[in-house]
Amino acid sequence: MRSRPTISLAAAAGLIDTIKSAEGDPDQILRTVGLDRADLSRPDGFMPCADFARILEEAARATGDECFGLHFGEHYQPKNIGPFIYVVLNSPTIAAALDNSIRYMRVHNAAAEVTITTEGPRTFLRQTLIDVPVERARQQSEYGMAVALNTIRMMVGSRWVPMEVQFAHQPPRQTSEHLRVFGAPVSFAAPTNALVFDRDFVDRQVPSADERLYPIMRRYLEQVLQEMPREDGLVASVRRAVGEIMREGDPKLADVARKVAQSPRTLQRHLKEHGLDFKGLVDDTRRRFSLNYLKDPQHTLTEIAYLLGYSEVSAFNRAFKRWTGSTPVSYRRSGS
Repeated sequence: MRSRPTISLAAAAGLIDTIKSAEGDPDQILRTVGLDRADLSRPDGFMPCADFARILEEAARATGDECFGLHFGEHYQPKNIGPFIYVVLNSPTIAAALDNSIRYMRVHNAAAEVTITTEGPRTFLRQTLIDVPVERARQQSEYGMAVALNTIRMMVGSRWVPMEVQFAHQPPRQTSEHLRVFGAPVSFAAPTNALVFDRDFVDRQVPSADERLYPIMRRYLEQVLQEMPREDGLVASVRRAVGEIMREGDPKLADVARKVAQSPRTLQRHLKEHGLDFKGLVDDTRRRFSLNYLKDPQHTLTEIAYLLGYSEVSAFNRAFKRWTGSTPVSYRRSGS
């Protein structure tokens, strides 16, 4: 079974209020994909990207706002996204920010493929959504490009505008709102979604970058990438959810299922179809994280035990010996 790529529920921060402001019924709109408000209450959870796109399309239809996704993105606060966006915002240069967007995007949205290309005097920040047909992706595409605009403006100033904005979907009946939001020419039926800017723009420094926070957040995201291998979309999402929850204690099936927008029974069935069980997946995720944590001498055993959700170091010691046949201290000393 092939699972669909997921997007962080943080992408939906403020969605309920935006639907209400547009005089729509959030509950009725969410029911179109089998969700309710409680499913969106965990900003560190995940949902299929195709479902998020469908919600935005339905919101546009139900509210009569053909630019619903654009308006939602216009007012979205990028910092709601979390660690991924903090790495981007605190990159020393725009070039570094773009490189980080490419490398770490899948931590936030596994369905978004980001590329950077330079053609003559222009550089293109391109985004393609996989698993979402272009004709069903208008609202999410416009939301995503508006969020990208907001993010760049947070780095270089609120008055910055791109040279051009391109969208892969067909042109809507009216484009005045697009011109207002982006402050630049907007074209449609392009090969991909893209923000276009002068090639020299990438050399700009980011004045607000925090040089202390930046390496900390990069180390965290590197660990996430290492411990969340490229595997089936659902399994990778479950691993990410377990990694987030285990810092708060022992991950429970119901909590993890809520974060990936599934019922516990459905999640168990899907894991079984992949030859996995929930308890074993949690155990393996902890093992992977522990090996990586031990490589960093700045982490004490007490800190590692806490990060893995163990109440005592002794519980971590027993688990680690079961995984490797060695104690954490011996493993660290051996430099394995």
